Amino acid sequence: MIIRARRINPDDAERLRAVRLAALADAPMSFWQTLAGESARPSADWRAHALRNSAGDTHATFLLERDDPAGYDPERDDGPMGMVDVYQPSLAPEFRELAALWVAPAIRGTGAADTLLDTAVGWARTAGAIGVRLWVVPTNTAAVRIYTRHGFTLAGGPEPDMDDPAGKVYVPMLLMLDSDESARG
Repeated sequence: MIIRARRINPDDAERLRAVRLAALADAPMSFWQTLAGESARPSADWRAHALRNSAGDTHATFLLERDDPAGYDPERDDGPMGMVDVYQPSLAPEFRELAALWVAPAIRGTGAADTLLDTAVGWARTAGAIGVRLWVVPTNTAAVRIYTRHGFTLAGGPEPDMDDPAGKVYVPMLLMLDSDESARG
């Protein structure tokens, strides 16, 4: 199976919800949000998220799916495969922040995470960002390895999420983008 990442469409709200809930069910300690909290979000929230992240250069969501020249076929839906969100942080608008990267267990190790990262970083360059930041659970060594392989470096020490009763801890990572490449898009 060949996979690709594509930017979300305004009508992808249900697919977005399905992949996000699959991610939270699979790896609850890797994300700020919880399965219970995201499951309770109304349909209007998912529609608004899909609409906002489908265009522009401040927010984007990319979905991982089968690469089929004929397009998406609901009869052959492989289920949630993966996603990544990228957004412009309000306190550092010259950057983009990567969040919610997840790949389904069945396709891990196939390059799917690389596809999502390459797509997200490419979008950040096109949007004119000078760098991409992210937060990762330091015990998620597979994620840290992938980010490091893509040029991200640690940008600080572990920081606890003070709002999380589970006591999750994250470390910041940073990828500075070549200003010449950013300008070229």
